[in-house]
Amino acid sequence: MPVELPESIRAQVGRRFPGGVYTVEPYRAWLLADATADRPEDAIAHPLHAWLAATAGMGITWDELFAWFEATAEDGPMIGEHETELHRPVRMNRSYKVSGGIVSVMRKRGRTAGLFDLVEYQLELHDETDGGHAATCRNSIVFPRRGA
Repeated sequence: MPVELPESIRAQVGRRFPGGVYTVEPYRAWLLADATADRPEDAIAHPLHAWLAATAGMGITWDELFAWFEATAEDGPMIGEHETELHRPVRMNRSYKVSGGIVSVMRKRGRTAGLFDLVEYQLELHDETDGGHAATCRNSIVFPRRGA
C-alpha cells in the first residue's frame, strides 16, 4: 500500500547518474567466469559482466547513492529486483560508456517489513568503439525506514 513520500525523496526521480567508462579487463572476465563455473569464449565475457560494468561505471559510490535517498549502509538497504537485457555480447578489452538514472520511487508499508522505500534505477552500456548499445540493466533497492 503506497504511503506519501517526502518531497526530498520524490525529487530524486529523473536524477541522472554522473556516468563513466568501464573497461572489461581479461583478468576480471576470467575471475568472473571461474566464480560462475563458466568457460570464457574467446573475447566474450560472462553476461553478468554487464551488471558489473554498469554499477562500476555509474559514476558514484553506493554510499553516495544511498545518501540521495537519505539512507546509509547501516540502515540495511537491500537489492530488490534485477534484470539485464543484453543487446550484444559484452567483450573483453572493450570499454563501455555507462549512463542512466532513477526511474521511480515508492514508499510502502508491509505487514511484517514495516515502512520502506522501493527505488528503481536503470543503467545503459554503450560500446565506446562503435557506440552500439550493449546492455540495459534495470534494478531496484529497498530502503527500510525503521524510524519514519
